[in-house]
Parts: sequence; C-alpha cells; structure tokens
Amino acid sequence: MPSQKQYGSKGQTWHPDFVAYMEFIARHPHYAGMPDTYAAESKIQWEAPSNRGSGKFKDTHHKRRDWWRRKARELGISTAAEEWISKTAKRLHPTGKKPCKRCGRVLEIRYAYPREAFLNRIRKLEYVTADFKFDRLEHIVELIRRLHARYGKRILDDLPTLLRASGINVPQSFESLAACLNWIDSQYIPAEPSVLSPGAMSNAPDRFDGFHSFNLCCRSKADTGRHKENLASYVTDRRVFEYWADGDWIAADRLMGEIRARLRNEPCRNGHNGPCDADHIGPISLGFSHHPEFQMLCSSCNSSKNNRMTLSDVQRLRQMESAGASVISWHSKALWDLRKQSVSDDETALRLSKILRDNRHSFMAMLREIERAGHHAFLLSLLHLECADYDVQFQELKVLDHVTQFASQKRTRRTTKYAIEQKARRCRIALESLRTYFKKKNRSAFIISLPETETATAAAIAALNDSPEEFRKLDKQVARVLKLRKPEAIDSGFRRLLRKLPSPWPAEFRVSQGSLRQAMQAVAKELSGRWENERYVRAEDVFD
Repeated sequence: MPSQKQYGSKGQTWHPDFVAYMEFIARHPHYAGMPDTYAAESKIQWEAPSNRGSGKFKDTHHKRRDWWRRKARELGISTAAEEWISKTAKRLHPTGKKPCKRCGRVLEIRYAYPREAFLNRIRKLEYVTADFKFDRLEHIVELIRRLHARYGKRILDDLPTLLRASGINVPQSFESLAACLNWIDSQYIPAEPSVLSPGAMSNAPDRFDGFHSFNLCCRSKADTGRHKENLASYVTDRRVFEYWADGDWIAADRLMGEIRARLRNEPCRNGHNGPCDADHIGPISLGFSHHPEFQMLCSSCNSSKNNRMTLSDVQRLRQMESAGASVISWHSKALWDLRKQSVSDDETALRLSKILRDNRHSFMAMLREIERAGHHAFLLSLLHLECADYDVQFQELKVLDHVTQFASQKRTRRTTKYAIEQKARRCRIALESLRTYFKKKNRSAFIISLPETETATAAAIAALNDSPEEFRKLDKQVARVLKLRKPEAIDSGFRRLLRKLPSPWPAEFRVSQGSLRQAMQAVAKELSGRWENERYVRAEDVFD
C-alpha cells in the first residue's frame, strides 16, 4: 500500500515510487541504527545536509557520518581510503537500484549507462546507420543486445576497441554475445569505466541510502548545480583562473604545444596507453603557478583528475619547491605553506584541494570588488602581460619518469605584432570572465569574509583611488572597451590601449597588492583552521 504521508517542498511532491522505496530502505536491516531516522509526524528524515546550523536535527549529518564509518569498518573498508563512504554505500545497498525522486524511473546505482563519448564511438562505425537510436539511459547490456541484433558479429569484433577505458584490461575478442555480456556485467561495470555513468551518484551521508535522490534521468534538470550550462562552465572557470596565476604563461603554453606536437606518445604516469596530455602537477585552478613543468597523463586520467591532487602530486610539488621552483601563486601561497606538510595520503591531498578551491573563490571575490570599483588598470597589472614580449624555446626537451625536463630555455625578444595580440586577448578574457565568474548558480562556492579581509580589501581600493591620473584615465578607457559587443572589437580596443600603456606601474599598485596579500593571509589562516571541517573531510563533494 502506498504511503499516506506527503513528502516534498517548494511546490514539488516526491514520486510515490520513491516514497515507497524510502520506507523500504528505512525498514531494511542494512540500515538499522541510522541516527534520526524519523522526524516530525513519523516521516522519514531522508535528507541530512551538512549546513544545518540550528534546530533539533542540526547534528544529524555528523551523527550519520559516524554511522557510515562504523558500517565501513564492519565491511572491511578502510575509512582512510579514497571514496570510502561511496564504496560503503554501494556495498550496503540491498538491491543495487533505486527510483528517481522526481520521475520514479528505476536505474542501477552501478556504472551501467553510456556516456556521450562512448555513444560517439559507436556512431563513428561505418556500418552503424543514422536511423539507429541511442538513449543515455539505456543499460549498456541492452544497448549491445540491440546493436548485435541489428549488425551481428561486426559489433562483437569492434567491442574491444569501443569498451577501452583507463585501468581496465578489455579482452582482445569475444567468442559470443553471451560471453561478452557476462564479462561486461561481472567485470567491466564493477570496474566503473570512465565511458559509463552511474544511474545515481553517491551522496552519503547527505541522503539516507547514500545516493542522490535524483537519478541520471533527472539530475541535470532538477539539481541546479548540475544544469548543463553550469557543468559546461566548470571547465571555463578553471581556465579563467589561469589568467590570475603566477608563472611564465608564454613558456608554459609553448611547452604544452611541444608536448602536443612531439611527446604525445609518451606513456601515461598511471601506466595507461597514450596519447597523453600535459597535466599541471599543481592545478592552476587551485592557485598553483602556470609553470613550464608537466606530467604526462592520458586524456582519461587527465579528465578524471580534474582539479584534485593526489599524494604523489603534492610530494612532487614539495620537491620542486625544495629545488627552488616557485610552484604556487602569491594569492594562494599562505594557505599552501600552512597545510602542505599536512598531506600524508590521497585523502588529505584531496582535502587540501578542496580548501585551496575555496581559497580561489575568496580571491576571485576580492578581484570582483576591485573590478566593481573600476580599477581595471590594476587588474591588468596582475596578468603578467610582459611574458608575451619573449618567445621561448626549450633545449634538450625530454620526458623522464613521466615528467617533462629540459636543459635550458632560449628566450628571444619578439619584434612582431603577435605579442600585442596575445596581450589583448588575455586582457579581454580575464576581465570578461571575472564579471561572469559569480553568475553561475553554484551551491558549493564558499567565500571567506572576515573583518580583516574586508578592511584589507577596502585599503587596497583606497590605495588605487590615489593612483596617478594617467592610470585613472586608463581605467575609464578599459571600461569603455569592455562595453563593446564583439570580441574582435574588444581585442582591437585593447591593442590600441596596450601600445600606449603607461609604464611602469605606479607604487599605489604595489601597496594595493600588499593589502590583498594581507587579506589572503587572513583567509589562509581561517581555512587552515577548518582542516577537520566536514566540508573538506567528506568524500562526496563537487569540484568546480
């Protein structure tokens, strides 16, 4: 009998099949002892967010995390392991599938549904006709059954290539459809290949069963943080931060080009086959320098790394720093110095990644205040435009232990217009993207705002208000350029301004940057003090 209790909020009711599933899970012995199972009116307390600051159930999230820790130990899963809580949730689930809270569609919690990249591989097969329909929500086993029914043995011959994924040894051939499907179900799906998606993402301890309430079918529509435009902007955000990073961006970009042209067939650091990409050991999205030293990762590993660091990444960065390299940008150095020695395993490396991400949000918020105050010239001074004045070539470039090395750099002064074109484009993208950075609906963004940071930011703006008249005039000229509609027109406007850029930058700019440095030191101290905070310890966080 369906439940008579009503669940829902903001005018939306939960699907009755999902409510029945909730009651099944709440009564199941696998979840016995779950803290605060029921709330008012004997209704199941399905959700336990970490940001409850008051009320009877403000500590439910933390109590449930402790419950999940006990369950992990019972199952023999180390809580020091990466993604321990999601592994526990998967092992504990009694059926391996669940209905969606919004539409009721039942999907497996396993990685069993094709990503678009996998479907594109199939579409490229010369014998697959345009009338063959694809569905991201079709189980991979059913998809292969349909392909085999239409195209026969040819699809079995191509499956070893179609199914390739990092870290998984795919058989070179399949003797029959039954053997193929059995291998996919028993070995391929449990290995969680990157070309497949789970029907429901892990989300313990926020949700009672340890999984997002919205399945793959509805999550991109119902979860604002997963809207298509927001997901697309994650990569953009990471590239945006590149412009505010320290380092010789011309040298780093040139080295990346050399890797694409000459070194792509080098083996991946994780033992996978190439082609490989240049990976920033310290992600620039977390405040590290755009430094001309990269490790080789295959596309799959590079994509899955995102802006997360591992223990080996942090160890390599500490080694580089000990050898004299400047690995971290000025705005993130205080936090790095406070916590780089706290990293002892992959979990604490991930924790530092999350904290550095919030450091990024806080810094970008300060830059936005500077931009709103109209001090565009100061922002240009942070972009290291002078790097474009030189061309860079690397002598004796090679890859050793999966990391790029070279004997020296040959720097040649540029005499072409290309330098000014690169500078203009850099100015446009950096300032335009700063304006849009906080427009994205992003529930995971967290900004540190303290009396010290507000005072220091105000002092930075006050110093800029005292800048010489020629730089205040430049501020207004940049603002007019940014109002132009087309990128080509904006670039043209910047080219004109940069050709007659006042030099050098005034002393007030150094004073302002010093104030911002003080503000970031306060941010670093606050974030470092949150090292054990649930926001950073929990495994199911979203990276943007």
